[in-house]
Amino acid sequence: MITTIDPGRYFHVTGATAATVQDGITHAVQTAQEHSMREGWQGILVTRHHPGLYTVALSAEVPYGLIIERDGAAGSIPAHSQQED
Repeated sequence: MITTIDPGRYFHVTGATAATVQDGITHAVQTAQEHSMREGWQGILVTRHHPGLYTVALSAEVPYGLIIERDGAAGSIPAHSQQED
């Protein structure tokens, strides 16, 4: 399930199964990418807070064109980064 906190910019993604969470993250990232391309200066930060709870957010800490995944449960070290398509 996706809860929009700030339209196009900040989302909470929750789910009971890995597939549900992944689908929610994918949709939230796509929506954030659209917004990011309009603004042209922020990347996307996907944070895992614990299993089943993630946030997807535009972030000035992430360079434009990048998506960074962070495991918030383990600290603030990026877990993975990728170029936006």
